[in-house]
Amino acid sequence: NFNMKIFSNLRNSFLKFFGDLKVFPFPLFLLYNPGSYLVKGEDMRQAINLVKPGDILIRGYRNYLDGYFIPGFFSHVGLFLGEVPKQGHDALVPDVLEKFYKKGTQIVMHSMAKGVFMEDVLNFCRCDYMVILRRNEAIEPAEIKAVTFDKIYQTAMKSLGKPYDFKFDFSQFHTLSCTEFVYASDLELMKFYDVTIKPRRVLGIKKDMLIPDDFIMPKFQVVWKSRSVKDKKWEKILKKNSSS
Repeated sequence: NFNMKIFSNLRNSFLKFFGDLKVFPFPLFLLYNPGSYLVKGEDMRQAINLVKPGDILIRGYRNYLDGYFIPGFFSHVGLFLGEVPKQGHDALVPDVLEKFYKKGTQIVMHSMAKGVFMEDVLNFCRCDYMVILRRNEAIEPAEIKAVTFDKIYQTAMKSLGKPYDFKFDFSQFHTLSCTEFVYASDLELMKFYDVTIKPRRVLGIKKDMLIPDDFIMPKFQVVWKSRSVKDKKWEKILKKNSSS
């Protein structure tokens, strides 16, 4: 019985290990990945029930290589559009419509290596850490309240299909990283909410840029954050950004 128990434990451990292996055939290599995303199905349900057009979505991952090079806790940011199409998509060229445009009831626009594109919010939610931020109209002066979501949407649509900014050059918006895209969607609004370009050091090079953590400012409403984002970590980011 003792030997059978050892054999059973070894077999179960091997099968668990075997079930956590990922196979990539071209080129052939194996990846051991015993975990899954920390944002679970119930978290996603909460997020999609709360998110509204114009909200800023910020996410992060565990153990991804780019997380070691991007300063800060979070690594990506996007703009929630809600239902698409809306007015303005008719002007898009066929190539942009085919490659970067997406119809749906809950659409996010963001920039990754392929450029600025749209996708369903559920795809965006596949991550380890996530936060939804919303403008706080109760504290906005009249000139900022005049910045409607329709205006932000139209500006964002002009960026659809733009290439990714691998140089992180914030002096121009012909190419856009994820933070540049959200920032450029309404510069006036970002200025009011104290989202500003700051000197950073990336890969040993000093650049003026924005990182996803920079959007976490006290004036924004925190609509939702995943359970994986611990209060201590959140307060640390807020404190750092408030004092800078």
